[in-house]
Amino acid sequence: MNEIGNRPLNELLRVLPARLRTAVLQAGTEGLEEIRVRAGRPIQLLYAEKEYMLPLVAEASFCTLLLENLCEHSAYAREAELKEGFLTLPGGCRIGVTGRAALECGNITHMARVACFSLRIAREHKGCAEPALPMLLDQAGRPIPTLLLSPPGTGKTTFLRDVARLLSNGGLGRRGFKVAVADERGELAGANGGIPLLDVGLRTDVMDGCPKADAMERMLRSMSPEIIVTDELGNEADAQAVCQASAGGVCVIASAHAGSIADVKRKIYLAPLLENGCFQQAVLLERNGNKLRFYAYPCGEVAT
Repeated sequence: MNEIGNRPLNELLRVLPARLRTAVLQAGTEGLEEIRVRAGRPIQLLYAEKEYMLPLVAEASFCTLLLENLCEHSAYAREAELKEGFLTLPGGCRIGVTGRAALECGNITHMARVACFSLRIAREHKGCAEPALPMLLDQAGRPIPTLLLSPPGTGKTTFLRDVARLLSNGGLGRRGFKVAVADERGELAGANGGIPLLDVGLRTDVMDGCPKADAMERMLRSMSPEIIVTDELGNEADAQAVCQASAGGVCVIASAHAGSIADVKRKIYLAPLLENGCFQQAVLLERNGNKLRFYAYPCGEVAT
């Protein structure tokens, strides 16, 4: 349980209330991907190919205790994350939260009550991106700017983490590249105090806890990367940062939520990136159980 790939699970188990931790361990953690806690309902465990309802109902008091534990008894210090709907633990486990929001002038100021939690367990699957590596390198061995697409929960982050590791480390007949990871929510590298707890490669620099557009800009100026890797492009600022990096001669490999190329074309901030040269290809990731499939579409020739 002490090897690097299990650190995210260990960090999560450490902060769970004792009765939930005991129930999860009894149910088994092999293949466990997510724990769903909803006030007034049984706690749900989601595995790669099954689910299990624990004989444990999450009362309101339990949800309060869980939030306190997840925030290390300092919810105020995590308020900026909470109002965005998530927390990230050291090691990369991401906690989605919903409930009652407090508003001021139409803007969310804080979460007045958290009633639902999605505890997503970060895991390393070293080698999961290896079958797709020929898609990510050209004939000269240079990285190809790529937009990775899939719906939520398909494994984009796990895949992207392994891409960073493979391109950073190099291999037989492959040189290693200087990789910069813009890790806004701390899921890719699972950094603690700026030090990655997950393996993102020997030649990789990480900036976390910073909006990804700002992180990309700062790392472009200060770390002379050859490749920038980032997760979940989500707005116009992210798209502009990709364009800036591309114009600076840096290869960007990024992900976005989309189930098809047509989905991307409906996103105003993403669609131009398929046509303006920032990305040379889009790779659609599909998952069936533990099996991943990859489909590459050259930009400018993408199918709908």
